[in-house]
Amino acid sequence: MSMSLFLAAALMAQAPATLTVPAPSMPATDVGYHELMAGRPEAAIARIERNGLAKAGDPLALINLGTAYKMLGRKDEAARLYRAAASSDERFDVELANGRWVDSRRAANLAIARIGSDEMLALK
Repeated sequence: MSMSLFLAAALMAQAPATLTVPAPSMPATDVGYHELMAGRPEAAIARIERNGLAKAGDPLALINLGTAYKMLGRKDEAARLYRAAASSDERFDVELANGRWVDSRRAANLAIARIGSDEMLALK
């Protein structure tokens, strides 16, 4: 066997079986969606804070945590969390409760615009 064929075989043996990496997916319960939909903001806050996603800057967690605080009447805290989601380095498409998909920054800006209304934004 020639040296180049041997090297190619060795490199192929070390290569991963697939070159694509699936996008991470988390159950909706990780970002407190079900708790928000059930009208249980305290439970949503506990779940989101327990899993550490908001501290890590996850836009879904930040928006849903903001929504939970908004439900409790803590609109200043909600607005701070929405702004953090809007400026997060992470950015991806998120599913709204109505099934519509939008960019996470767009979702955060929608939440900010609705901070004074009774309308709640929860992400799946």
